[in-house]
Amino acid sequence: MNKRKKGWLIFTILMILLVGGIAVRYVTVKQSQANAANEERRAQEKAALWLVQNYSGVKELKVGKLDRPNAVGGGSYAMDITVNNKRELRIGEDTRDEFYKDGPMILVSFDDYEQILGIKKDHDSSRTLKSVKIEYER
Repeated sequence: MNKRKKGWLIFTILMILLVGGIAVRYVTVKQSQANAANEERRAQEKAALWLVQNYSGVKELKVGKLDRPNAVGGGSYAMDITVNNKRELRIGEDTRDEFYKDGPMILVSFDDYEQILGIKKDHDSSRTLKSVKIEYER
């Protein structure tokens, strides 16, 4: 094979590898974004269900984006939820494992929040999200 053909062969192989590498990276990034979106939606639904099952009078929820702890551990695995179109409660846990193992809890509330939001602490695990109007932030 002459030098010219060898050069084109090497160039072609390098281009195929480059394009293939870019394509694999693109697919990997898209898949990780889809996994993150699925995790966020699952966490939002779990927090909404916890609120509905632990408080009566919940008719409408606006569930905010999931906040995750940063790389050094600051923050919590939580989200803000507006209840009955009035005010927000911060619901979550310190870590992802606690959130899924022990379930979420109210992290930040305010004085007389039950009265202001029109809800009452009343655990009933048979309640579902079907009767509640829910808006999930993406």
